[in-house]
Amino acid sequence: MTISTSRVFRPDPESIGRREVHHRAVFSAHRDAPSTVTVTVEGEIDAANSRELAGYVQRHIAGSTHVVIDLRLVDFLGTAGFAALHNINVICCGCEATWVLQAGRQVRRLLAICDPEGALPLEKAPPLLTPVQ
Repeated sequence: MTISTSRVFRPDPESIGRREVHHRAVFSAHRDAPSTVTVTVEGEIDAANSRELAGYVQRHIAGSTHVVIDLRLVDFLGTAGFAALHNINVICCGCEATWVLQAGRQVRRLLAICDPEGALPLEKAPPLLTPVQ
């Protein structure tokens, strides 16, 4: 039998909905349902704020069974941001929470290069509208 310790974060009810600014990025979270939390990121994720992103997610998902990470408003995602997404994957697995990543064109471009096997749970892109003829 292996004995180990793990950190358990209790959500601060007052912190949900509180926006945090970290070097060209803004993080916010809200509960869609008692067991679902959505973390929205705007701006740029790089080496200056990628750890803060993973920490922000970790602080806000306690008690959730489903997590949505919304990066549709992210203009730039560097390789450190990609590493943060893998860290978030580990955090969610440790909390036994399923998660999905919503991404815009900029983030999808990096994921196509860095995650060609699709290890991260990227939400399918909506189909492009075709013009009516």
